[in-house]
Amino acid sequence: MNRKGSKAKFPILIGILSILSLFGCAGPFRQAKFFVERPYSEPDFNLKGVRIGFLTPSSALGLEEDRWILLNILADTFKEMREDVEVIPPSRILSLINQSGMAEEYNRMIHLYHTSGVFDKTILQKIKKAIGVQFLVHLKLASFNQYAFTRLSTFGLRVIDSQEAKMRIFMQIWDVEGRIVWESSAEGIITQEEFRARPISFNELAKATSRKLIEKLPDHITPSAVSPRR
Repeated sequence: MNRKGSKAKFPILIGILSILSLFGCAGPFRQAKFFVERPYSEPDFNLKGVRIGFLTPSSALGLEEDRWILLNILADTFKEMREDVEVIPPSRILSLINQSGMAEEYNRMIHLYHTSGVFDKTILQKIKKAIGVQFLVHLKLASFNQYAFTRLSTFGLRVIDSQEAKMRIFMQIWDVEGRIVWESSAEGIITQEEFRARPISFNELAKATSRKLIEKLPDHITPSAVSPRR
């Protein structure tokens, strides 16, 4: 009986080894997909030569720490991709606001935004005076999820792992006069399959999704290229 069982398992093992051989030759499967909403933009919005800063980001419940990681990644990516723009790091913005004695007013403005969707023009003007920025970015981390499952296993051994990570972010750019001059959202999905695949990191997906969103920013757009705001 044992010999028969061994013979029955032999073709299965051969099949598994063949699959692994083919998989190894082809290399790991990896796919990245990004979806960016058509941006809304004011006709006169132009970033060339300006100084831009970042407001405290918001996030869905449970992503409060990740929102700061995302913001720093986006700020670094912004600086990397737009050499024509002077980017003030988020930590520097907060330090200057605090040093200017505006901490309480700033905190109130951020909290009011969550209920009204509006940043107080008076406080934006004070930020302009303290920091010298023309525009301020507000970022929201709407969602981030990671999934992992085994596609192929035998005799309790994981052979091929499948990993997926999804992220959705929303970005607004405000001028210091209290106008939303640009806004859009982006969703990024990275999927991979390989032998004992490592998880897809938050930072990797955040960087890739930020790039896709920043690519949509205009150098200068004409009224004919502006989509109507809904």
